[in-house]
Amino acid sequence: MNEYALTVGILESFLLLRYDEGGFSRLIGARASHAAERAEAALRRYRDLGTVFVLRDALFEDILPRIVRRLSFESPRNLVVEEPPARGRIDWGRSLDATWAERPGEAPLLLHTRQRRRDFATPENLLAVVTLLEYRAEAQRLLWDEQLTAGSAALRHPLNELAERCERELAFPQFAGIRSEAQQILEGGQGGPEVLEHQVHERLIPGGNSAYEDLLAWRARLRALRLLRRNEAAADDVLGADPERDNYLYQIWIFYELADLLQALGRLERVDPRQGQMALRFRWGEGDDARSYELRHDQGVPIPPARWGAQPLKKYAVPGVRPDFYLWRVDPPLARVEHDGELFWREPGVVWDAKYYRERESVSAPSSPIKRMIADLALLGEGHGTLLFAFLAGGGATSPGGNAGYRLSPADRDQTVVPDQQVVVQPLCPDTDLQGVRATLTGLLDGAHTQLREPRVPRCRGVFLDTLSLTERGALVGRRGDVLAPEDLLVCPKPHIGPWRVDLVSRAEHCCRDGRLCHIISQPGAAPPVRPPRTPRELLKELERLFETGELDSLDEEAVENVISRIEGLTRRFAEITGALQDLGRYEAKLGDIGLDRTLHLLGATERESLALAIYLRDQLDEVKANDYSASIIHVARVLERELQRRILAVPGVSGSDFPHGKPTLGALGGVHRKNPQLWGRIETHLGQVWESRVDPEDATFAVTVEQLIHEIEQLVRVRNQAAHTTPIPRNRFRDILRSLCDGGPLRVGSLNVLLTAWPAA
Repeated sequence: MNEYALTVGILESFLLLRYDEGGFSRLIGARASHAAERAEAALRRYRDLGTVFVLRDALFEDILPRIVRRLSFESPRNLVVEEPPARGRIDWGRSLDATWAERPGEAPLLLHTRQRRRDFATPENLLAVVTLLEYRAEAQRLLWDEQLTAGSAALRHPLNELAERCERELAFPQFAGIRSEAQQILEGGQGGPEVLEHQVHERLIPGGNSAYEDLLAWRARLRALRLLRRNEAAADDVLGADPERDNYLYQIWIFYELADLLQALGRLERVDPRQGQMALRFRWGEGDDARSYELRHDQGVPIPPARWGAQPLKKYAVPGVRPDFYLWRVDPPLARVEHDGELFWREPGVVWDAKYYRERESVSAPSSPIKRMIADLALLGEGHGTLLFAFLAGGGATSPGGNAGYRLSPADRDQTVVPDQQVVVQPLCPDTDLQGVRATLTGLLDGAHTQLREPRVPRCRGVFLDTLSLTERGALVGRRGDVLAPEDLLVCPKPHIGPWRVDLVSRAEHCCRDGRLCHIISQPGAAPPVRPPRTPRELLKELERLFETGELDSLDEEAVENVISRIEGLTRRFAEITGALQDLGRYEAKLGDIGLDRTLHLLGATERESLALAIYLRDQLDEVKANDYSASIIHVARVLERELQRRILAVPGVSGSDFPHGKPTLGALGGVHRKNPQLWGRIETHLGQVWESRVDPEDATFAVTVEQLIHEIEQLVRVRNQAAHTTPIPRNRFRDILRSLCDGGPLRVGSLNVLLTAWPAA
């Protein structure tokens, strides 16, 4: 029997007597004397176990340490005859008189001395050792009870730890020296422990070590403690005498019932039974739907959001929240929104509060715990809480576990609180049969799993408002009091909080700047949303927002990739809005005119579309006489990069994991050529088999090497990085790049044509 199963056995008997005296009488008590004897025998083991563990901490953590710090002892003076050098105080008169009688006039050879030695075999210390021996014997008796443990299971039993603790205390040198004498007293010598207790009581003096007095009281309590008996002599020990303790005991019962259920289902991963750290780690759900959860008992909520607090003085903080139970998902890790050390949102959990006390028999729960639950949910920002009541006469709707219960939620017309917040009142009575208890607990876990199974990951879902005049809209003032530009306003839904949460924000003031309103602020690569452009001028204006700022030399491949992806998405959206995306055929025809007539069919549909969009953007920018053609450069560079990726990944023995970002980028071929001879050796061996150096159909003597292609690609990489930066690419520079890519440059036929013809795709 493991530790929590042992505790459950004790608690079940406690609660059965407290909640269902009639059932207790039927099952344990009896209508005849022989039935009463059977009840006494059935409860004796639980009562003894409860007594042993209830008084354990008081003895080991309080009384014994105080005894050891101020041990009692006696210092009697003894007259001893010894040879010099003497250890005691010499009585010269006695020593000389004894010597004169035998050898007059000679110096004494034996000295009469008075010695004072400390004797720790006092009644007080003997009583402490007797108590440890009795406690150890009782633990061993219970440990080897054939109804409790058998074989090696005793080694893991908490009673075995208790017996070992007694042995460690008895190993204290002063205790070890009087252990044999204490054992004789325990066996009836010198009148037994009762006479010893009387001696200790008679020797107590004011100002002495009060631990011995507490030891006497502890022994009296050990004899008088009668758990599971409701009588006047043990009124302070029975369940029901202390409502606060009983409420806590009810929570402990729920905790171990959950542990027992999860273990029976094979879902339990870890149990931490330490007070103040009690937690269950388990999995719930079936197959791919299974998730890992942690249930914490009587602890602060992990990572509480900074929703409430006194401003500007932090010392006036609101009280902390310690729900009875808090259930949260630990796989994957908790999602959160954090910026500049302040937490604005975190993935919610489920709050459970367990109430044992009986105010009155009623179909509804008392108002006090409901108000506290609503307040806790508001402080924590949680949406779902459950109140578990041991006493509830009935309810309305059927709860998940099948027992009567009901739900409380804000009225539809009330918009001052969270509209989807709910409090469930759920009966859970310990006198229910085990199947009923487990059905209710299973329903609670299923309900929590439904709420928490899907991760709530913040995403940018901003929708721009149509531009209206300030007169029609009215000025919108930001948090700092400044008027926000109307063209930057957008509505920002936040379904990770709830379907009801929609904020009105400013792209310039709030997006990726204010963690209170932007919840993607801490995500890698987060960027403000882009307004879909409808004219070339709007396109230019939105493109300016996307280009990377800072030092050009500090741009890494990840930042360049992020900018390129956003620009591609923006330009494609622009072509879709203007209708050009459905009519790209005429722009593909222009690709043949710039030198791709022989190789256009070798490109995939995505690459042909990207090149056509580059020509379309060039024409649109020409209309507004733009001075920056970076977007078109990015499109043509992306086509060359994708074709290069297809060919590198087709090389035998080469995979995406061979490259820093999980895939080869536009500059990867040159980097491998210079810095990774092993990988370059595999690529070079493959190129030796497939490379076609004669790329000019009009000049059979002209040949292109791989090194020449790499050099030309690296020139394009530099221009592409400039295009992803705020560095403008003028019209003539774009024309030269397009020509060297498609039909000209040092490679004569263009680097893209060389790649498509000299390095055939697999």
